[in-house]
Amino acid sequence: MARAAAATAVAIALAVPATAARAADVVSQANGRLVSASIGGTNVTDAILALRGASAVNPDASGDVTVDQPLDASALAGLIGISAGSTNLFGDNGIIQLGGVGQYAQARDDGSSSAFSGAVSAAPSLIGVGTVTPSSVGSPTANQSATFRLGSSSAPVGVQVDLGVLAASAQQAADGTQTGQYVLSDAGFTVDGTLVSGTLAIVNPALDTLIALANTSGAGLTNSFSSGKIELTLDDLTSAAGVASVNDLPPGTDLLSYVPQAVADKIISQVNGVLDAASTLATQLKSNFLTAAAGIALQAAVDTAKATIVPVLNGISNTLVTPLSNALTQLAQMQVNVQSTGSDGSFTQTALRLGLGPSGSLASVNLASATVGPNAGQLAVPVAGPESLTLAGGFLGIGALVLAGIALRRRTRLASVQG
Repeated sequence: MARAAAATAVAIALAVPATAARAADVVSQANGRLVSASIGGTNVTDAILALRGASAVNPDASGDVTVDQPLDASALAGLIGISAGSTNLFGDNGIIQLGGVGQYAQARDDGSSSAFSGAVSAAPSLIGVGTVTPSSVGSPTANQSATFRLGSSSAPVGVQVDLGVLAASAQQAADGTQTGQYVLSDAGFTVDGTLVSGTLAIVNPALDTLIALANTSGAGLTNSFSSGKIELTLDDLTSAAGVASVNDLPPGTDLLSYVPQAVADKIISQVNGVLDAASTLATQLKSNFLTAAAGIALQAAVDTAKATIVPVLNGISNTLVTPLSNALTQLAQMQVNVQSTGSDGSFTQTALRLGLGPSGSLASVNLASATVGPNAGQLAVPVAGPESLTLAGGFLGIGALVLAGIALRRRTRLASVQG
């Protein structure tokens, strides 16, 4: 799996103090939730208590409330049982596997709150807490927090996504300001399927013949497509998107939409690299009387390979990029940095939303979400408890009787004087 060094995305979303927060009846609240899923537009995880995440609610400022809630057996059983038609969504027999992930929330007395979910390794940098308890769903690729397998090698397109770190956090300050962050790092994308294999079926034989001849003269060349798969990094996708970093992409961007162009760019780059290296070696060999014959033969092999490969590269936009894009659009979407504000003033930061089917019509899965608010702050602190109110009511009643007695006496005395 190809990797992108230092490909960590940290996006911050700033919001004005939540205007609806005054409607909240609690001092502060937060929720860190690893997974929420909808099938055909209907949420199927809200009804499962164990899948509602780590929820911290501070009703009266009697002490900060902290909840660290890993996925327990009930949560795992609930996830394993979720399917879209005949396709399991979670676990080793499903599309999604998660490893070393947790859920955390804190609601504080000062009216502030924070939430986190995702790879526990990201918790210290996102919320300054290093004690989030990890849990797993299935067995992702080694050292990965998330692995997705979409499509297959026998379908028009297949994509395996490995994410070293996937996490999100949200914060609401005491003044109501809400912020969100997400981390997506060490991402690798392996692409196969019949569309890719159709192109490589033309390129690989010509490339392999050339490499074999060049290596007899010490070229040391390899064919990175010999497996029939294309390995991409997050940097490859952002390059195809025309940006320097994933942080430069708008919230909610579908990363998979850049895979087709990234695949074409990778094929063109790698193939041209081999052709150029072989041609350079041929020139060097021809410059020496003792190796001139080998150089002439190698240059002829380069020309033969180009005759087969160059037309494929020139037409790759029509023969591969467009059909691959159409196939991926029907298969899945992978939106990153999804942000939303609820009508109640709550703010949610989601690291990744995976959609299956056109526009997520079959299933939609939010992975690593954090929600804060609405927080009423000190406005929600009770002035007095029920006991105090009862006692105060008693005193008020006695006081009213005393005042009524005094008024009656005054009226009686006044009547006597007038009489």
